[in-house]
Amino acid sequence: MIAVRLYDPLEMELPDIGLFVMQDAETGEQLFIDTHDRGFRKRFAELARQREAELRGAFRDAGVDALELATDDEIGDAILRFAELRKRRTQLAAGAMPRHIEA
Repeated sequence: MIAVRLYDPLEMELPDIGLFVMQDAETGEQLFIDTHDRGFRKRFAELARQREAELRGAFRDAGVDALELATDDEIGDAILRFAELRKRRTQLAAGAMPRHIEA
């Protein structure tokens, strides 16, 4: 099984763009955010890293490979990288040595 995950890099780290309104798509709740606040941006980035670690851990624990595509990725390159990494992992699991290590 493969999960395909599309994400925006702005979900990981907010740029310093000043004040803006963020709205929860489900509840409609609105929050005023001040991205000039370095502490807020730092807390946001740390929570994003934690969320990413939990998500990747859940995929790993479930035995699911995840193709992660950023909105600013070149999709073809991302798919080729994923396929190559998956191939290498399969070879390592089967006991094959990577070509650059074989003598």
